[in-house]
Amino acid sequence: MKFFLDFFPIAIFVGVYVLSGDENPMYPAVIALMLGTIVQNIGTRLLTGKFEKLHLWTLAITLVFGGMTLFFKNSTFIFWKASIVLWVMAAVFLIRQHLMGKIILQEMFSKAFDEEISAPKSVWQKLNHSWAFSYVVIGFVNLYIAYNFSEAFWVQFKLFGLMGLNILLLIFTMTKIYPYLPLEEEQDEKNQNDTNAEPNPTREILPVTESAKED
Repeated sequence: MKFFLDFFPIAIFVGVYVLSGDENPMYPAVIALMLGTIVQNIGTRLLTGKFEKLHLWTLAITLVFGGMTLFFKNSTFIFWKASIVLWVMAAVFLIRQHLMGKIILQEMFSKAFDEEISAPKSVWQKLNHSWAFSYVVIGFVNLYIAYNFSEAFWVQFKLFGLMGLNILLLIFTMTKIYPYLPLEEEQDEKNQNDTNAEPNPTREILPVTESAKED
């Protein structure tokens, strides 16, 4: 559900762009993106009981650059919006790690597994740097595609390209933390249940030997 909310605004943006019969589909798509980002924040609040700061920042940037796109009738603003969001995310990853001593990636995966993942701190730090660096690079790739390919191609990249790159980052991260995942949890619970099981109340009746009879 969380993954769906993360990509809901982009999905609704692309859907409206493709299905809209408007002469210039970018503008109704931008409106849909702005509304979708609002829905994303509301949905996250209902699902987790709180707003995510990163989603709120994304909402603010979307409203500003989306509003400028509609006001000036210029798609350039929405092109830059995608890259700015990625660069803000990269900055947050690095700032929280180096100034606050907190690793966002570790928090994200611990919440996903509902348990602290005991990977070494050095592993989390390298992964956190990898995500930040990847987002910076993807931000520049986004602008390259926006200025060198058609608008329709850029819209497709915004959905499938960004989602695909995020999935690759997730797969890469899973390969690194897999050895530290609590995979033995179910077996441990089973062993614990066996240990706590009540003993059989039926006592074995031993045969009476001849010597016992004599006694």
